[in-house]
Amino acid sequence: MTYNKIKQFDNKYYFKTYSRQPLALVKGQRTKLYDTNGKEYTDFFAGVAVNCLGYNDAEISKTIAKQAKKLLHVSNHFYTEEQAKVLQLLLDGSDFTRAFLCNSGAEANECALKLIRKYYYEKGVDKPVIITAESSFHGRTLATATLTGQPKYSLPFAPLPPAIKYVKYNDIAALSEALTPDVGAVLLETVQGEGGVNPATFEYLTAAYALAKSKGVIFALDEVQTGVGRTGKMYSYEHFGIIPDVITLAKGLGGGVPIGAVLARGALAEAFKPGDHGSTFGGNPLACAAAAVVLKRLKNTPLINEVEQKGVYLNDKLTELRVLDCVADVRGIGLLVGLQLKGYVKGAEIVGKMLDLGYIINCCSNNTLRFAPPFIITLQEIDAMADALKGLLSQF
Repeated sequence: MTYNKIKQFDNKYYFKTYSRQPLALVKGQRTKLYDTNGKEYTDFFAGVAVNCLGYNDAEISKTIAKQAKKLLHVSNHFYTEEQAKVLQLLLDGSDFTRAFLCNSGAEANECALKLIRKYYYEKGVDKPVIITAESSFHGRTLATATLTGQPKYSLPFAPLPPAIKYVKYNDIAALSEALTPDVGAVLLETVQGEGGVNPATFEYLTAAYALAKSKGVIFALDEVQTGVGRTGKMYSYEHFGIIPDVITLAKGLGGGVPIGAVLARGALAEAFKPGDHGSTFGGNPLACAAAAVVLKRLKNTPLINEVEQKGVYLNDKLTELRVLDCVADVRGIGLLVGLQLKGYVKGAEIVGKMLDLGYIINCCSNNTLRFAPPFIITLQEIDAMADALKGLLSQF
């Protein structure tokens, strides 16, 4: 099907929820994507930090094909070997004791919210308020859009769920003031991806954790974008020497197949009872088979160390562009890096021009170019992308 025909059908039938780039992608190989005209693009966005092993990974493709012939789906009324293997890979040797498997990051955050509320309900304690950060992003369901500290994602859908409080990010005084007796949990991101690739400082996150613990408040981390190796650690909280009570995962967990997870520990992990929560598709055999490939690759090969090294290299190459007047800042951890542009250069236009040059990047909040490539990106590809970006930005 031609690009024009695809676009015609999309415009006619799809809800008007996306502002798409003017091309249709039809196949991928490693870090490359190809459109209907055969043009090649090097992907520095990985489907919003999802395709961590790139495209057409031989093991994932073989595993999915094998699993499709064996068992695609059964309900969670039954046990499956594939789910058991993923649970073991997620939890053995980890800081957590139980998990719930779902289909997306939004579902994972919904589950975490329910788990926290159920925990206090079982204790007979009235602590309904959840603190999140301004500029955060936690999903697009009604509850997770409300958890998101950006009104543009929630206000059009009011009335919103109550008992959500927002504080300034990286401001421990603001968090301390907000920790009133009715607060049950603090939910933060270690890096605000959609909010502009804003990393938490070490001092802030460790102090926030200590403050929550001193108040007997649950400390939760949204690791949907930063988890599963993206920052050069299995989970980004490991950079900070803390152990949250609950984390949420999705994005790269399935290497491109939709799957999310909630990992919890201690009494919080025991709060749910049969019937409290569920998912028809969550943790189905196909998704779990793909996730097992990703987790084994991260655990049994040097890939996570490579992510750390490549992340430093990418950060350094982008930091070199700070000599250009239009570049305001470069920040990030691992292979999640943002380059903030000054206001007179429109990030969305740069994304389009980079696409013309054969590079897929993204622009998020605060006019920030976001880079989240597959973990298998090469140093040579980073060099080429950085040179192309420098050529563009030098015009400003």
